[in-house]
Amino acid sequence: CFQSARASHAFFHQNAAALKKVFDLTLKQARDIVRSCPECQGLITSSPSLGVNPH
Repeated sequence: CFQSARASHAFFHQNAAALKKVFDLTLKQARDIVRSCPECQGLITSSPSLGVNPH
């Protein structure tokens, strides 16, 4: 499940909440996937909306 979520994020760049819901992950697991994505690094903030595109 974790590897499927990682592959999906690499293609679609979903936020942590979406990964958690779709792939039945913990929020920590979902956030780890988003944090490890080089393309999403510029979008990550310390706000509660971690991994959400602020635009």
